[in-house]
Amino acid sequence: MLRRKKERTPSKNFCVICGRYTNDKKFPKENWTNQFFLCRNCNKVWCGACMGQVTALGPSKAFKLGKKGKVNCPDCSNFVVMVKLPERLPFTQISPLETAPISSEGLISKNFCKFCGEGIPENSTYCNGCGAKQG
Repeated sequence: MLRRKKERTPSKNFCVICGRYTNDKKFPKENWTNQFFLCRNCNKVWCGACMGQVTALGPSKAFKLGKKGKVNCPDCSNFVVMVKLPERLPFTQISPLETAPISSEGLISKNFCKFCGEGIPENSTYCNGCGAKQG
């Protein structure tokens, strides 16, 4: 008898940088973790790998500091909780792309970050929003 792979419905919350849903489980050959960082004040979620990029510590050091409770939100500087596979959160996250209206003039003169999607100046090597290296 063949076993069907259980299909998961996407959760309402996702990583604000890479878009990974919070109910995505890790499979043995994938190198990202099931840990997510939650800021209840800003209503934002980051996966472990992206929080490592935002804090410039790297994923493993961000994970170790998150277990100790020593990671703060990059936006509001409040304590950020680390949770394994959060599914039912008390808030619904809003996509940063949905909140900001985009004008056609801004698309011509700006480049966009490959990680967070924020507009960056031309010839910039780092993003002003998340600090990720471009190119």
